[in-house]
Amino acid sequence: MHRPEIVDAGLRSLDWLVSVQLSAEGDFAPIGSNGFLTRGGQAAAFDQQPVEACTVTSACLTAYGATDDVRWMEHGTRAFDWFLGQNALQQWLFDPSTGGCRDGLHADRPNRNQGAEATLSFLMALCEMRATHRTVSQPEPALALQLTT
Repeated sequence: MHRPEIVDAGLRSLDWLVSVQLSAEGDFAPIGSNGFLTRGGQAAAFDQQPVEACTVTSACLTAYGATDDVRWMEHGTRAFDWFLGQNALQQWLFDPSTGGCRDGLHADRPNRNQGAEATLSFLMALCEMRATHRTVSQPEPALALQLTT
């Protein structure tokens, strides 16, 4: 749209969203669906959903493409890494033995189901990570290389 004020508003909104979805350790921690986030309240810690990691990955990589600000690449990578065990339980949600993705992260375990929404969320985030890394001539994450060989 070539309207800098709209881009700026979007970046400010994304900056806020990223800030409320960081754990104390600095990992991506999507707001849980067991209560969500009410104004002035605490964000629900669980159940964390793959679609959230996918959309934040996508939004941050889009912000990186619009600004060339490397911190957006870092935020996008952090959100993607949630699938690969950089989460509250240090558990992988992507299952390389099946190619599927677990349906979410409960307080005590990953959800064992591997539904289409979760799997597609992982695969879309993976595709965007690979495309962005190709565009900026950076080496692809090791997992992305393993998945394509």
